[in-house]
Amino acid sequence: MLLLGVAAGQRSAPVAHLLAPGAVEAPAHGTAAAVFTVTIDSGFHIQSNHPKLSYLIPTAISITPAGGVAAVRVNWPPTVDRKFNFAPDALAVFEGTVKIPVTLRTGGPGTQVLHGTFQYQACNDRVCRAPETVPFTLQVHIR
Repeated sequence: MLLLGVAAGQRSAPVAHLLAPGAVEAPAHGTAAAVFTVTIDSGFHIQSNHPKLSYLIPTAISITPAGGVAAVRVNWPPTVDRKFNFAPDALAVFEGTVKIPVTLRTGGPGTQVLHGTFQYQACNDRVCRAPETVPFTLQVHIR
């Protein structure tokens, strides 16, 4: 049996820690990669971007376009298949430290500030925590 492990109104300390790049240098009217690093505490995993069970919350990075700059692709790393007592088959999860490159399409020269969110659900072998949404900003310097 899988339990959701947060009482109403209670927030637990995060177990997945996002390091967003502070700034990205990019060519005008081209593409550039912004590499996000997620470190997941030992003993926990986060669901993949395409979980194998419909009730699990997928990991997602969302970026709002601004000034002609938009995220056009999230390049998800390979997942780890892990077997848990509550699931009949192994699940695709992220563990440890993962790097997630995001391809950005740029417009004309200048600096744009993009706002985004990192969404995830952390679990261990006994409990899944409430989904988390972590905001971030990203400066894109276009030359």
